[in-house]
Amino acid sequence: MISQQQLFAEMERQLQLAKRAGDERTVRESLAAIRSLCEVVLGGDAKPEAPAMPITSFEAKVLEEEDANGGSIFDF
Repeated sequence: MISQQQLFAEMERQLQLAKRAGDERTVRESLAAIRSLCEVVLGGDAKPEAPAMPITSFEAKVLEEEDANGGSIFDF
């Protein structure tokens, strides 16, 4: 079993990596690693991770057909 001291040492290492990082990607990876290590210490009680990419909506475009009666899917 991994001791809390080992987990804390890895958190500190990841924090130093984040502080020295030259790009945002490395910072985010280090912070994600710290979050995961926190979840291990807390026993997995942390919230699930939010999606990395924002959810976007698609613009709806009405399909116009010559033989259609209207905009409803029930119009034939």
